[in-house]
This record gives sequence, C-alpha cells and structure tokens, in this order.
Amino acid sequence: MNFYKINIPKSVVILIAFSVALNILRVIIWGKLSFVYILWNIFLAIIPFVISSLLLSISNKRKINQITFIAIGIIWLLFLPNSPYIITDLIHIGEVRFAPDLFDSFLLFSSAWTGLLLGMHSINHMEQILSTRYSKKITSTIIVITMFFVSFGIYLGRFLRLNSWDVFASPGYFLGAIKEIFTNKNDFQIALSYTVLFFFFILASYYSWKFSQKND
Repeated sequence: MNFYKINIPKSVVILIAFSVALNILRVIIWGKLSFVYILWNIFLAIIPFVISSLLLSISNKRKINQITFIAIGIIWLLFLPNSPYIITDLIHIGEVRFAPDLFDSFLLFSSAWTGLLLGMHSINHMEQILSTRYSKKITSTIIVITMFFVSFGIYLGRFLRLNSWDVFASPGYFLGAIKEIFTNKNDFQIALSYTVLFFFFILASYYSWKFSQKND
C-alpha cells in the first residue's frame, strides 16, 4: 500500500518542540495557563501545512482533476491564515505578568516563528503544484493574490475574532462581519491598512525565505 508522505522539516520540528517545552515549563514553574492557547494556535498552523503536503504528494503520484484541486485549495486557503496569525500574538508580551517578560518573549516569538515557517513551506508546496499546471507568471500572480487573502484573514482573526471554521459553522455571521467592513468607511480603512501591512510582511518574508532556500 502506498502512503502519502507528510514531511515536516527538522527545523520546524525543533521549533515546535521548543515552543511546546517553553509552554509546559511556564505552567510547571509559575502554575499559570495564560499562554496554553498558543499550543492550539500551533496546531491550527500545522493544518494548512498538512493539507498542502498531502496535495503535493498526491499531485506527484497522479493528476488531480480541476474541481477536486479547487475544492481542496479553498479549504487550504481558509486555514492558511492560522500559520502567520501567531505573529500577532506578540502583542501579548508584557500583558500577563505571571512570568518574566523575557521568558514570555521567547515563548511567543518561537511560536510565531514556527507558524510563519509552516506557512512559508505550505505556500511553497502550493506554488510547486501550481507551476505544473500554469505558467510561471500565472503561478506567481496566484501566490501573491493568496498572500493578500491570507493577510485579510489575519485581520479578521485578530480584530474581529473570526475563525476559519466560522465559514461553515456560522456563515451568516461570517458574511455579515465582512459586509460591515465594506459598508463602513472607517472599518474599511482600518481593515485595508492592516491587511496591506500584513501583506507586505508575508510577501517579504516568503521571498526572503525562498531565496535563502535556493542559496543553501
């Protein structure tokens, strides 16, 4: 029987282990569960990586029909913002003063770095798949558009507290929240500002990471 492979890079495995260890250590030493939710965020960050890994593995073995590819791609896109989203958790440094700020800084930064790397690898998986179907120009365009949607998703998660599964669990509420953004001028300006900020950060991070991979 052939099994499709999910290979998590060793660098990411080390970061995941380090982040989890710091969280457990924080609970043991200070007896507080303040940042245990970060473990859930890391789990959510792994989901799009798993989806793109499986999709890449399948596409390497056999051709995926267009409808299936688009359907899986949409699900992947809905969960992808969870990876770089952890970076926004850095705003909590210094808010919960049960543990030293420096310790919490290491915990949150290592978790954010983990999520970002998982996102970079996942986007790269999808870029590899797209490159076998479309031209380099179209592939690059799709990837850039994807990053913009991801950036908007980060905004929705951080400021409106929307989750990926709200699209299925509470579609009315989800669409209503988005409609409010586009009908309220002030909300739209704020959403656009943060989305653009996130977008250029993810864009710069991805291509910096990608170029470093080529030079290794």
